[in-house]
Amino acid sequence: MPNLNFRNAQVVKDKHTGKNKGFGFVSFKDPDDYTKAMREMNGKYVGSRPVKLRKSTWQDRNLDNRDPNEVAKLHALKNYGTGRK
Repeated sequence: MPNLNFRNAQVVKDKHTGKNKGFGFVSFKDPDDYTKAMREMNGKYVGSRPVKLRKSTWQDRNLDNRDPNEVAKLHALKNYGTGRK
C-alpha cells in the first residue's frame, strides 16, 4: 500500500454491544491520498472482507435548508483543487 497521510480514522461500533459494524471513516490530509487509496485498496480483502471505498457526500446533504452563502462556501470547498468552478 502506498504511503498515505490521514487526519483521522474511526471504526463505527454498535453502541449496545461494542462490536464493530464493519465500516469506518478516514479523512486524508491531501485529496490525492484518497485517489491513491482508491486505486490501491478498493476491492482488496482485509481478512475475509472486501474493502469498498466511497467518497463522502456529507456536504451535499440538506443543502435546501441552509443559508445560500453557506451552500456557496461548501461548493467552493468541495471543488477546491479539482479545477471545477
